[in-house]
Amino acid sequence: MRTESAPHRVIARLRGRFEALKAEHSSAARLGFAVGVGVFCGLSPLIGFQFLIALGLAFLLRLNKLAVMLGLQISAPPITPQVVLAEIQLGELLLRGRLLPLSLARIKAMPGRELLETFLLDLTVGGLTSGVIAGGALGAITAWLIQRRRRETPRSAPTG
Repeated sequence: MRTESAPHRVIARLRGRFEALKAEHSSAARLGFAVGVGVFCGLSPLIGFQFLIALGLAFLLRLNKLAVMLGLQISAPPITPQVVLAEIQLGELLLRGRLLPLSLARIKAMPGRELLETFLLDLTVGGLTSGVIAGGALGAITAWLIQRRRRETPRSAPTG
């Protein structure tokens, strides 16, 4: 009788948990909502805490954690400075009706504390506004795409 090695057992266990996580709360609407929550959190001005907030909301609202984490990727580190610049400009436009003479290079050069002290209100208004709009839009698109895909893909007949 052959026994499985420890690494194979660990991989099999992880694969099983991953498959269960993929199926968790998997209606098209719930998955779309989960992606939207992730996008909203990813665009929130609470840089550095976005992951914790997203994971907390996923548990609290009983959403598919993978879908929330997928939405959160909207502000992955390589594009964070662009997201911050866009949010500051949107906030400034909504609050004061103008754009700031602000460059991406300046955003990248500013320490986080100085950035928050200087642009906290703009970043908050722009981040929450873009989060609601982008989260709603991308969540709705996700739900529509999943629903469409499920209609086009024939399900296999149950066995047994």
